[in-house]
Amino acid sequence: MALLEKAAGQGHTYAMSTLGGIHHNRKEYEQAVGWMRKGAEAGLPEAMFNLGRGFESGRGVVAPDYPAAADWYRRAADAGDAEAADNLAALYSDGRGRAWRTMPATFQYLVPCVEWHPPTWRHYLPDPRARRHA
Repeated sequence: MALLEKAAGQGHTYAMSTLGGIHHNRKEYEQAVGWMRKGAEAGLPEAMFNLGRGFESGRGVVAPDYPAAADWYRRAADAGDAEAADNLAALYSDGRGRAWRTMPATFQYLVPCVEWHPPTWRHYLPDPRARRHA
């Protein structure tokens, strides 16, 4: 653990993320969130995703913070993390974090989810046969 802390102190993002994971497994959630935040702010998509999970669950933070979770999931998804896109789409579809139906950008996360999990996500996309009212 001392070597990981030394590497993290020198800016190694994977060491930060690994320390976050170790603390999470030990149920030391506040320390886990601290290390994940450092890795996420340094640009590691895996840490962004895990930080989003921390905000969504409320572990290591005062209470669940869905807008913060959505923000970190979005950053991870934009960096190519497919699981983050899936979690972001789930937050939006449930109306947590933001009112997803008013956000056209949400569909950029829903469409890949439909491709990854067609039966699960297809019902969230608008029916192309539905009549649109002006």
